[in-house]
Amino acid sequence: MKRFIHYLLLLSALIAATAYASEKAHKVERDYDFYPPAPAFQTQDVADEKSAGCMSCHTETDSKNMHSNSAVVLGCTDCHGGNASVKIEAGMTRKTDGYFAKMEQAHVLPTLPDAWLYPSSANPEISYTLLNKESPEFIRFMNPSDYRIVEDACGSCHQKEIEASKRSLHATGAMLWGGASYNNGILPFKNYILGEAYTRDGKAAAIQGPIKPDAAMTEQGVIDTLYPLPAWETVKPGDIFRVFERGGRNITNLFPETGIPNSLGVLQRLEEPGRPDFRQSNRGPGTGQRISVPLINITKTRLNDPLLWFMGTNDQPGDYRNSGCASCHVVYANDRDPRHSGFYAQHGHEGKSISKDPTISKTESGHPLQHTFSNAIPTSQCMICHMHQPNMFMNTYLGYTMWDYESDAPSMWPEKQKYPTEEEKHNVYEHNPEGAAARGKWGDREFLKNVSDLNPELKDTQFADYHGHGWNFRAIFKRDRKGNLLDAEGEKVSDEDPEKFDKAVHMSSVHLDVGMHCVDCHFSQDGHGNGHLQGEVALAVEIDCQDCHGNADSYPNLTTSGPAKLENGRDLTLLRTPDGRKRFEWINGKLFQRASLDPNKEWELSLVKDSVTLGNAHYNEKAARAKLMSKDTDNLSWGEFVPTNNRAHQDSEMECYSCHTSWTTSCGGCHLPIQANQKTERHHYEGGESRNYATYNPQVARDQIFMLGRRGDRKGGKIAPVRSTSALVLSSTNSNRENTYIQQPPISSSGYSSQAMNPHFPHTVRKTETKDCQDCHVSDSNDNNAIMSQLLMFGTNYINFVGKYAWVGSENAVNAVDVTEWEEPQAVRGSYLQKYAYPDFYQAHLDKGGELTAHTHSAGEVGCLQMRGEYLFVAEGKEGFSVYDIASIDNKGVSQRIITAPFSPLGHDAHIDSKDASCMTMPSMTQPIAYERNDSELMRVTNKETPMHPIHKYAFITDREEGLILVDINTFADGEPRNNQLERALTWNPGGVLKGANHITMGGYYAYISTPIGVLVVNLNEPLKPKLESIISVKDARATALQFRYLYVTTAEGVQVVDVTDVKNPHLLPTKIELADAQRIYLARTYAYVAAGKDGLVILDIEQADQPKVYQTFNADGELKDARDVIVATTNASLFAYVADGVGGLKVLQLTSPEIQPKFYGFSPEPNPHLIAHYQTSKPALSLSRGLARDRGVDETGEQISVFGRLGSRPLNLEEMKRLYLNPNGKPWTVPVDSSTLKRSDSYVKGDRHSND
Repeated sequence: MKRFIHYLLLLSALIAATAYASEKAHKVERDYDFYPPAPAFQTQDVADEKSAGCMSCHTETDSKNMHSNSAVVLGCTDCHGGNASVKIEAGMTRKTDGYFAKMEQAHVLPTLPDAWLYPSSANPEISYTLLNKESPEFIRFMNPSDYRIVEDACGSCHQKEIEASKRSLHATGAMLWGGASYNNGILPFKNYILGEAYTRDGKAAAIQGPIKPDAAMTEQGVIDTLYPLPAWETVKPGDIFRVFERGGRNITNLFPETGIPNSLGVLQRLEEPGRPDFRQSNRGPGTGQRISVPLINITKTRLNDPLLWFMGTNDQPGDYRNSGCASCHVVYANDRDPRHSGFYAQHGHEGKSISKDPTISKTESGHPLQHTFSNAIPTSQCMICHMHQPNMFMNTYLGYTMWDYESDAPSMWPEKQKYPTEEEKHNVYEHNPEGAAARGKWGDREFLKNVSDLNPELKDTQFADYHGHGWNFRAIFKRDRKGNLLDAEGEKVSDEDPEKFDKAVHMSSVHLDVGMHCVDCHFSQDGHGNGHLQGEVALAVEIDCQDCHGNADSYPNLTTSGPAKLENGRDLTLLRTPDGRKRFEWINGKLFQRASLDPNKEWELSLVKDSVTLGNAHYNEKAARAKLMSKDTDNLSWGEFVPTNNRAHQDSEMECYSCHTSWTTSCGGCHLPIQANQKTERHHYEGGESRNYATYNPQVARDQIFMLGRRGDRKGGKIAPVRSTSALVLSSTNSNRENTYIQQPPISSSGYSSQAMNPHFPHTVRKTETKDCQDCHVSDSNDNNAIMSQLLMFGTNYINFVGKYAWVGSENAVNAVDVTEWEEPQAVRGSYLQKYAYPDFYQAHLDKGGELTAHTHSAGEVGCLQMRGEYLFVAEGKEGFSVYDIASIDNKGVSQRIITAPFSPLGHDAHIDSKDASCMTMPSMTQPIAYERNDSELMRVTNKETPMHPIHKYAFITDREEGLILVDINTFADGEPRNNQLERALTWNPGGVLKGANHITMGGYYAYISTPIGVLVVNLNEPLKPKLESIISVKDARATALQFRYLYVTTAEGVQVVDVTDVKNPHLLPTKIELADAQRIYLARTYAYVAAGKDGLVILDIEQADQPKVYQTFNADGELKDARDVIVATTNASLFAYVADGVGGLKVLQLTSPEIQPKFYGFSPEPNPHLIAHYQTSKPALSLSRGLARDRGVDETGEQISVFGRLGSRPLNLEEMKRLYLNPNGKPWTVPVDSSTLKRSDSYVKGDRHSND
């Protein structure tokens, strides 16, 4: 009985926690007077009367009416409310008795004084939903421009702007909520339906557009209504993780039947030792804890919030601001860099006031600089929100990206390892959601605010002076592909040069370099919105490049033409700067623009027509060549004679910044590990405390990835740069501190991988450091094969994610080797990062001789294995093909971490018998996908998704005796555990041609199968009707690896190269790297890593793809004894190799780091391998599972793999890809390395520049 009562008490506590904790702050009941709205017109005498009492205390202010225009007639109480008749007597000060009483009579008082730190007037730190709980009267007093009450103070003059602003993306945040819910499989709507809005009294609100959009408006991205986030407690999970499957024997119902004794059967439900029940509910989806965990993250983890409905967090440089209109128009001190803050930079970055008002503290943070609205808004004010991925990540404009925890690590990590308590972690996470911050120096806010002062001492990077979210941002410098720093002339700058960062080009936007701030391009409408609800940033922009720069044929007409323009666009010639000057003006045939912030600054605009016109003072041959290039791929002729419709780079087909982008932020994913035992506040809606909190942990942040794709039709379907978009991996730790799933990528609503991609304006426009011909077309020296693979989104296998476990196949087992820390940062054991982030653990690792631990499960001879999601797909020789359940691999409560089935084979049979399964693969290989989600009218028509190729339904298995076996594995992507039973879909081996097949590589719907007689190329466009296209004759083909136009084959003779440009007619090249025992091969950008048996690891330089050469042979002083397989992956800023070393087990090598390769930020820095860890398998290690591909959005036949988060956007299709490097006859065409050798032509030149043989 006691146990039952105890259970009921626990249940009550759980229900209470679910309903949220009571308010911490004591609420005071107030009886407010009525404060009328501010009038549009009044006399100055009436306005002065409304300020009389206020000025008796404040005596002087920066602007009596808060406006720069003295014609605006307002008194203090018109905006703020309060009692202006209360005055203090002459000589009265704060220390005088009665002063405080007078102040309280005059002021509007808060109902939650403790939360506001009353009587301080500074913005409170991390306030979030405080505004939803406070009275409208006090909110108006504190900030009359807050969106809840702004109509009262500002509506008589600015109602149009108010309504537009409340509907703008700055307020609703619709793109993050819509994109996150779609990309991660929570909601199936690509026309987004979620957005943030509140009523006057702080209640969640739906928000409607001004009119119901017609079909044409809808096609342009106008949304009718945005709804609040649904309560996470009732939203079914989009994830197919095993914990969310049906079941739940011991996970009890939170709402039991009443009046039925022991209806839950609690006493009978005992946990089995070593086999806990981790299902999240015994009812349907959306009940118990069988809910959408990412939805909790959105409400609790600081992602791109707070937006304009809330104040900034006001706790660190880069986070000081108010809410509503004041978010932008009232400037705070956030950044000491004059390029970012203009003349405001002189006032520091701690949110302190310089107001004339003597009552405002000048030493307290959380105050605006002055009591003044301004249109001279510095970029530093915009960066308060726009420093995060879902908010456009505008750090790129300033030449910065997120720091990766490794560069200049000695300066950023404490010398002695920190062991933060749970309380210390909580205190740090309140200000910075990075899990690593609790261990690093920058978790101390005093250290954080002065990080940029370290710059003169640093050797790897330079840091920005703003720290939104508590983050650090590193500068991007011009580098060549090897990682050498370059100066403005393209000359190398030595890594040892003490002035290297002054000499190297800082890759900020050219617009910033001339002195422009955001408001010099994005005018009133881009700031406020056009009045309609929209879900995509690109569709909410009024300005476009040609509005100011024109095009090759005409000068700009200075009228906005972007997607969000209204009617015929805005006439830019009518705009004025805040100081009254014409913003744009033609003077003597030149177009000038005046700065918004500096009354003495103006610049001449670059005009495209001038740059392409011979004889013009601004003629630029490089620009003219790019803009006037013809489609004549034989001769690459160019000049003014080329008709517009025959130009290669037409304005109607390409965004200007497809070429003018100098670099693009390259996010390689984020880890969100949610923990049940952390109780935190919600940041949205009603707030309140509840359990579960996830830190936010960027994993790879680089700057060398350049990819192209297509925008949706709403943006003209143009070719544009594509970036990876915060692709998530999720983990969960339950209340027993058991990891119920780890590092799992969701699947998007459309069935594509959640490793999301999006067309993007990087805001890194430059004149010199633009893209050149060989960045998008095959170079005539053939040295950009990896660049082309990256460009087309095939991926380069460089930033792949291995995670906590490296999966190793041996002669008798599958092994999950623990290779990283679990806490953040998840450093590889024995690595450079571990040495600085975890010095004690690093030393312990060395003391153990670098030995790792593992979980194992018996198996056959594992020729190939691949982890995808929570399953391990294994070809295990005579034992056939098996799919292991590895969902509990890191669950400390589970004894057997790797299992063949969670219950009887009658309900789960994930095995296919075959005679001698040698290898297996899947078309998406490492990325989980769900084919059946893609096939619906909602996806294909409404969401404009590209149809998924049916090849993605299958796993492809090679068998030495049976040939090729296809197995439908879609059952593992439907979240239904009762149908996990595999059957062969096809066995194919015509005439025994596949006898001895031992390896398979997929290049789109083509399979390259290694056999003793050579490599067979099999066309699987119709998966159940394979077609043998050709046989590449080599001696004893052992393995293959594909990169764009070249297939690398390991054979009995070494490594050979096949030109597969025409995949149906592959061509074996004479090139051969002779190796005695070449086994598996792995390609990562411009290097090939060959497991070469007793010779160890042979690294080939494949920059010139058809002529590989040995770069290095590495055996770690004899430690590499029997190399059979190798993979490469990135963790944070460093590159690692994992080697299946046969009798030597698993070996882990660090290839780059700031310590061993100072050029580690290059596209493909030279590897410098060091052995850092090992694990001894019981039998020889044969194979490795590849890491999750983070930069692969499409396969080699143009079939999409990763989700594109914007409606209609997509990767280039196969025909579009081919046009970049094949002529109409299907033959390759090339561009010179030095494009200046292509001279201007007066007419088309007959003949053929290429032999095409």
